[in-house]
Amino acid sequence: MNSFSEDEFDKIPDAILLLILNQISDIKTLTHCKTVSKRFNSLVPQVETLLVKVDCVISTTSSESGDWFSLFNIIKSIFQSFQDLLTSPRKLLSPNKFSNSPTDILRGFEKIKKLEIELPSGDLKLEKGITLRWKAEFGKSLKSCVILAVRSIEYGDQKGGGGDDHDDEIDFHGDGSGGLKLRVVWTISSLIAASTRHYLLREVIKEHKEIESLVLSDRENEGKVVMNQQGLKEFRVHEEENGGGGGGGGGGVDLSTSTVQGWKNNRTVVPAVRMRMRHESKLDLSCGVRMRGATLVVVRPAITDEFERRKNWKSEIEERQEDKELALGAFDGVFGEAVEALMKRRSYLLEMNSF
Repeated sequence: MNSFSEDEFDKIPDAILLLILNQISDIKTLTHCKTVSKRFNSLVPQVETLLVKVDCVISTTSSESGDWFSLFNIIKSIFQSFQDLLTSPRKLLSPNKFSNSPTDILRGFEKIKKLEIELPSGDLKLEKGITLRWKAEFGKSLKSCVILAVRSIEYGDQKGGGGDDHDDEIDFHGDGSGGLKLRVVWTISSLIAASTRHYLLREVIKEHKEIESLVLSDRENEGKVVMNQQGLKEFRVHEEENGGGGGGGGGGVDLSTSTVQGWKNNRTVVPAVRMRMRHESKLDLSCGVRMRGATLVVVRPAITDEFERRKNWKSEIEERQEDKELALGAFDGVFGEAVEALMKRRSYLLEMNSF
């Protein structure tokens, strides 16, 4: 009788339970798992893979600030949602007052190696029909960014004639007005969004030195900030050498007192970059999708120091090959196919100062 009355679940080794909990990864679910038993309460903090889904969006009350204020509200939504994660169950809360800092929410997890934070939506509010995708890799600052912008996407019988293709042409040899200027604005907007997300991760990286992989994405798949183990190490070394500086106070962004102007400074500085741009006015893909005004931009930091330039000199062929590897690894599905097609088009090199 004793063998039947014994809890069979207790016979499962901790290592197996941790494998299961790592597959769950969702921080809200794991937080609830802590209330199941004392054993779960002790095992959950040892989870190495975490996914934090931000559920709520704080909508703006003014449309005058445009994209700047939209980004500001996305940041507000992150902190608000981190707070909401703790409101149930209350037994898991610290006796202190609620904190809006994501570092406080994650502090109970001791062995995070892989962390992904998912925003509810993208940062940029563009014209109707325009699709934008970007992926940026960071260390202490921007390492690379791949941007794909499409004016419109047509599926199946939605595809129209080719009479308006001239509207999607870009004159790379003109004065930079029209389509080229618009694409540059989209590129700058993407870089600002990426650098803002990177800044938001500062305190999390410093607090959790065990993290080896960090991703900040969004549910609309607009943009993704990626930091691998090498990039995270570079960031931490830079912070230690500079006394943990980088703008702002020691506690991260103070949302209760920030103004929009102050928030503009709460992002990582984008270094001087060189941008290799490719464009196609009409792109027909094998899946039956037609893209109009498709533009691919591969952004990498420009080496401005003469010594570093000589030390890290690469031929044009080597640089193009690196750009190709970056671009082809950025997106999946129909956007990946579009990138592959655009990589066969002629490229144009543009440069931009740090901002």
